[in-house]
Amino acid sequence: MPGNPTITLDVRNWGSNGSDGYTSTTASNGATYSYRYSGGTGNGGDVTFTTRGRVTIVVQLQSDSRYTIENVGFTGDSNNQLSWINHAPTTATIQNLNTIVQTANYKVTVNDSVAHCTIPCDPMIINK
Repeated sequence: MPGNPTITLDVRNWGSNGSDGYTSTTASNGATYSYRYSGGTGNGGDVTFTTRGRVTIVVQLQSDSRYTIENVGFTGDSNNQLSWINHAPTTATIQNLNTIVQTANYKVTVNDSVAHCTIPCDPMIINK
């Protein structure tokens, strides 16, 4: 059985300078934000599983209290392997059935309660 990774996500309300390890993204209000995942394969939020078996991926938001997790969505999950099974303001739990080879992305959408906007943040899940 593969392990169950814990991923952390840090969000900032300004863009990356290109060398700080953060990824710039555009929020729903048009403002530039940045985010950084740590943990997982390569310590950047991506996770790769090389053995089969159900796994749980926990994403923990570690930013200031203005940010909460609003949604978790998936792209490239053509085999219906991924689901968002638990939601708390700063924790998202993703279940990966991991029964078939595929590469998909999970996108955590973070809400900024001060600026009243959402911020998309998206790494990959790979079942090899």
